[in-house]
Amino acid sequence: MNGGLEAGLTREAPAFFGLVLALSLPFYLLGLWHLPLPGLPNLPASALMAFMPMAAALILVYRDRGRGGIVALVLRLTHFGPAARIGWHLAALLIMPAVCAVEFGILRLTGSDLPLPQIAPGAVLFMFIAFCIGAIGEELGWQGYAYPALRQRHNALMAALVLGVVWALWHVIPYGLMGRSAEWILWHSLSAVAMRIIIVWLFENTRGSIPVAVLFHTMINLSWALFPVDGSYYDPFITFVILTMAAAVIVYLWGPATLAGFRAGKGR
Repeated sequence: MNGGLEAGLTREAPAFFGLVLALSLPFYLLGLWHLPLPGLPNLPASALMAFMPMAAALILVYRDRGRGGIVALVLRLTHFGPAARIGWHLAALLIMPAVCAVEFGILRLTGSDLPLPQIAPGAVLFMFIAFCIGAIGEELGWQGYAYPALRQRHNALMAALVLGVVWALWHVIPYGLMGRSAEWILWHSLSAVAMRIIIVWLFENTRGSIPVAVLFHTMINLSWALFPVDGSYYDPFITFVILTMAAAVIVYLWGPATLAGFRAGKGR
């Protein structure tokens, strides 16, 4: 996974997390004004903090490697992994829509007065592009910088769990400022940890593809936004249960050491 860029970054994970938090503080304050982002349902302007993980990674890489390090990190966005592994990118595209489809079915079967999704192609395209740009801002930092640093010290599962917890906690204040209940924040935060395990699984099986992480992250937000009505019927507890089951299967089948050693039917 581009070892030349990642070598020696283990000690930088705490510095990275601290810098992301410091850079995010102004956006936490901006959230107090509840200014909306145009064209994006239920998202405040403070969501622009999505670019802070990328900013933190670029600052630290520039400090240690100069402009060449920045170029190397940004070029990771063009690394899709071996062509034979394009199926992993298809999985990144479809997993979250499938999760939301199952959740929709569960809510309908349990008697929820759930309307059908209202999907306008033009709006979907706009949201996909906007969410993709935001996902680049996050994943160039989370998977491009922080995960390789953690991975040098921990196995893939532990690195994913640490990163997932940090990722979830980073969102807690914004969710609170958006008026989400403590229960909603809890289950959605736990879902985020499972989501990060899935992102790492995709990442490891594409030999370090940042685009696969960006695509999955994009579909997290797009699937939520398209859930009726503008995500207002979204149930984070059901999402948590589905994603945790999926993550558990992944860990069992691919192994916690690398999340990339598929050996069906063999114990760990």
